[in-house]
Amino acid sequence: MSARQQLYLYLDRLEKRLRTGAAVRGAALLTSVALVATVILVLLANFFAFSGGSIISARIILILALGAAAAMGIALPLYGLNTRRTARKAETAFPDFNQRLLTFAERDGDPQDPFMELLAADTLQVARAAQPAQLISDAQLFTALTAGVASLAVLVWIIAAGPGFLGAGA
Repeated sequence: MSARQQLYLYLDRLEKRLRTGAAVRGAALLTSVALVATVILVLLANFFAFSGGSIISARIILILALGAAAAMGIALPLYGLNTRRTARKAETAFPDFNQRLLTFAERDGDPQDPFMELLAADTLQVARAAQPAQLISDAQLFTALTAGVASLAVLVWIIAAGPGFLGAGA
């Protein structure tokens, strides 16, 4: 396997790690927004005695809040993630690359360019020490996953067996 192919695989692993991190953080944001918005909107609807207008308004606001959270937390981070952005993030996290990874990501268009093979071989030496798990650690992924699951569990509890008007309103 050539150095170029190895570096492509490395960039692919970095991008997958960043995608996983963005998806997990986005899901945690989405469930947290769902929980907080539901509680606040139920409290407001209760203030207005669960009138028809307050319930419809609360539903619309909840849908808009969830849509905004999904867009900002999941769609935008995943949409903007490509090889160049991955290389930029890796360059920021691992300064030892000295712009080599970014140069490779931006200039690798000609398969016959011998410079790119040399650049890839040189960059791979740094890449061996810069693992994708260092870019987004397992602890960060676990924390985001735990926050998302906890928010979802509390939301399901409120809906299924919540106390008083909170459960009925949710």
